[in-house]
Amino acid sequence: MRGDIVLITDDACEVTETWTRAWNDARHRLGFRLFGITLATPDGTAPGSVLESLCDNLRTIDDLTDVQGTADLFRVI
Repeated sequence: MRGDIVLITDDACEVTETWTRAWNDARHRLGFRLFGITLATPDGTAPGSVLESLCDNLRTIDDLTDVQGTADLFRVI
């Protein structure tokens, strides 16, 4: 309960609407947050994307060696 999950993905994700509803119900009931990170795939953070519907905080990182982007991510978490 009340944990954080970080999902790092290439945005290849397909889930059913039923699964998404169950995921969101569990997330709210257990009080955890999901942070999503897509690697160099800006479409993954677009409004209406699967990840956008699953995550509390979603962002794209193009370069994991970029100190600014990585530091910002860990400040939020």
